[in-house]
Amino acid sequence: MAKKIEKYLPVDYSDSFSIEVTENHLSPKDIILKVFAHNPAWLRMLYAIRACLVKPFGIETKAIESEELIIEEDKQEAIMRKDDKHLLFYVDILITPLETGKQMIEVTTLVKYHNWVGKAYFFCIKPFHRVIVPLVLKKALC
Repeated sequence: MAKKIEKYLPVDYSDSFSIEVTENHLSPKDIILKVFAHNPAWLRMLYAIRACLVKPFGIETKAIESEELIIEEDKQEAIMRKDDKHLLFYVDILITPLETGKQMIEVTTLVKYHNWVGKAYFFCIKPFHRVIVPLVLKKALC
């Protein structure tokens, strides 16, 4: 079965992380909202540092209002799209029921650069992204 997010390929960067959880009855949209609302102090501090560093480049740093950015959803998958002048990114949540009664929750990120600023910005945050996404997914759902 093809994931809906695949129709937004090709992109400049993509990754995917998954976690097995006890069935939680959350919709994919609910999971996106929960993940983006999960802001512990250490993450807020990283966002504040990022905001200071990228302000001279005109990169948007306000909090993401993810509900209004959901562009597709059904009971198994939801896609969020955020576009600014430097880059475009998608976040996809796919829920796959497992025979064990658990669920596999997969989060996929796609990024397309609009210009060199978007490429440089994402180059700098990519190492953090790779650590933060699986960590926040686990903390938000477990």
